[in-house]
Amino acid sequence: MIVRMALWLVFLPFQLLLLACFAIADFLGFLRRKVCRCCTALPSSVSPTRELCSIVVLNWNGRTLLQESLPALVHAVQSSGKPHEIILVDNGSSDDSVEWVRETYPSIRILALPENLGFGEGNNRGVEASKHDIVVLLNNDMIVEHGFLDPLLSPFSDAAVFAVTSQILFPEGKRREETGFTRGCWRRGYLHLSHQAVDSEKETPVFWAGGGSSAFNRKAFLALGGFSEVFSPCYFEDTDLGYRAWRRGWKILLAPRSRVLHKHRSSSSARFKQEELQQLIEQRKLWYAWRNFQWNFLVPHLLMIPFFFFERFSPQTYLRSLHRLLDIFHFRIAEPSRIYSDFELLNLQLPGWSNPPSLATAGEAHLQDSLRILIVSAYLPQLGQHGGAGRVFQLLREVSKKHRVSLISFVENAREERQTSELAPYCEEVVTVLRRGFLPVSLFPYEPFEEFNSLEFRERLRTLLQRKRFDIVHFEWTQMAQFADLVNGSRKIVTEIEVNYAAHQSLIPLEKRVVGKLRKKYNTLQTLYREINLCRQVDTVVCVTDVDRSFLTGYLDSSKLFVVNTGVDTEYFKFEDPLESDPNGVLFVGAFRHQPNVDAVHFFCEDIFPRILDVRPQAHLYVVGSSPPRSILEKGAHPNITVTGFVPDIRDYYRLARVVVVPLRTGVGIRGKILEAWSAGRAVVGTPLACLGIECSHGENVMIADAAEDFALWTVALLENSEFAARLGAAGRETAVRRYRWDLLGKQLVQLYEELAKGGGVAR
Repeated sequence: MIVRMALWLVFLPFQLLLLACFAIADFLGFLRRKVCRCCTALPSSVSPTRELCSIVVLNWNGRTLLQESLPALVHAVQSSGKPHEIILVDNGSSDDSVEWVRETYPSIRILALPENLGFGEGNNRGVEASKHDIVVLLNNDMIVEHGFLDPLLSPFSDAAVFAVTSQILFPEGKRREETGFTRGCWRRGYLHLSHQAVDSEKETPVFWAGGGSSAFNRKAFLALGGFSEVFSPCYFEDTDLGYRAWRRGWKILLAPRSRVLHKHRSSSSARFKQEELQQLIEQRKLWYAWRNFQWNFLVPHLLMIPFFFFERFSPQTYLRSLHRLLDIFHFRIAEPSRIYSDFELLNLQLPGWSNPPSLATAGEAHLQDSLRILIVSAYLPQLGQHGGAGRVFQLLREVSKKHRVSLISFVENAREERQTSELAPYCEEVVTVLRRGFLPVSLFPYEPFEEFNSLEFRERLRTLLQRKRFDIVHFEWTQMAQFADLVNGSRKIVTEIEVNYAAHQSLIPLEKRVVGKLRKKYNTLQTLYREINLCRQVDTVVCVTDVDRSFLTGYLDSSKLFVVNTGVDTEYFKFEDPLESDPNGVLFVGAFRHQPNVDAVHFFCEDIFPRILDVRPQAHLYVVGSSPPRSILEKGAHPNITVTGFVPDIRDYYRLARVVVVPLRTGVGIRGKILEAWSAGRAVVGTPLACLGIECSHGENVMIADAAEDFALWTVALLENSEFAARLGAAGRETAVRRYRWDLLGKQLVQLYEELAKGGGVAR
């Protein structure tokens, strides 16, 4: 982060200068349009005759590919019963492609270029040489289905249609990186392009038409100047052309019944290494944005560019991109007025634009079978690490008994990656992304969720959503809702494992310094702002307690708030006879990556435990949990304190302890440690904060104490009175079995999924 801030400061003056140049170019363009009155409507003379088309196949050293693709294409043309022409545009091949085509398919017209002019210019030459009003552009690695032509040509009966694109399939066993259903979004100053899953046979407007699998209105194509040479030799020519067409009010459609098989990047991978391709794509994405987007979109983009270094592209790639600025400024000045704004295009707010069919309807139709549910998790669902991961694992397992579940999750290390095998019995598919590096969200000094803003995760999730259709997409942990913009058509849920702003707020009273209090108040407000905005991106927010729900009531519509408590495996944590425990054993359990647990141990060891030892010097504290920091490990130097770190079986320590202590002073959300202690039949002493949101009653199933003196008093009383401890533990066990079993909570979550899939209200 420090490096990025330094780069941002270094580049800031230059970025401001660039903004000024863009503003001047746009002002000159405005004056030009006022004077020239540039026409934006589609001239009636451009309306095509759709009976015949010219099919242009672009080739470079692709004889092997042509041997697969041309037989299917020739068969498709013959099956149509119409004399469509096929033109092979050869981009200066050094193999025998031209000779082979001339001998094998003499009816194919050949336009042999003396050198490789790149994707854009090669196709432009083919369009110029075409005879017919509709031109179909195909890459040499596209294998068409025999009936692909009619669905591709029929939409041109509408004179406003500029292009129609085919549905793109991939060979069996290869990840489907394209579908033809293209989308774009502008997020935090950066352009994101994607292909969405195709779930309908209906013609649908799309963001752009792929230059290697689409039909174009030839006269309109030439009126726009064809593919721009700015992007030579390849990539973004078609995206740029599509955007310019939409800005004029011309339509681009997907015809799902027109299908082609793509052997992806068979030509480009022969010319460029993978790293070179990635940098080339990102460079052209910059040119595309600079050419086409309005000034108000470019302000955050240009100011944020240094934060994209090393995540998207290198500083060298960015600096090399600047050599096209004069061409870009000339284009912005010369471009005619637009019909649609960038906001309308990126948010699909166009006349006739239809989103994919609602998956709620499809879900209702097959509820008797099963729903498809995608869990998007910040942490790998697993047992024994921390309460949140355990909760997600248990509920996922319960839901999988009735519905089909897939998972995409961050993992922290190679060990977690290996543990995904434990999820295999419950998931159709498990996708993991190693959490490393992130893209900053903004220039604010405190951003609570940006460490999960991973471009790699975003791309993997986008690909998964393209390959599969889901009825429900469930984001576990608030920070994962920042990926909700990728989901289209599915019902979206987020679980507030912990209401983050409330957890931050609980830290303020403990801070003694004025500056510290002000900083924590600022952090709380910033977290509240981000958290509420993320919750507004989804259909339903699941809270883990009624108290957490109350924290969000007022900020969010109460109708979208739902409670599914955290539970406990009452069979795993079976009741143990408290009389067989160590009469001096006191236990604290907690994962120490969670800061409230660190504070709780410090509070207990420094303020409470010395009072206990004054009365009962033989008392022994066991501090059990993963990832203890140095400050906690140092507590183990005391002869009456044992710090274990991670243990294979936590039940060994529940058997050992007479009393379980939960001295939490900060945080909200899950209270799994009390539920585990109850299930094991152990007496519990907790603070009022620790008991919030669960069915606690002082003196019946738990002892509640806020002050250190009272906390020590009740702990000693339970250590010295085994019958009192046994009675309290048995009452806790009864509460856990009656109220907090995972099978009961799993049924609540399943009911929520099914109600949402039906598109109806949620029973509370």
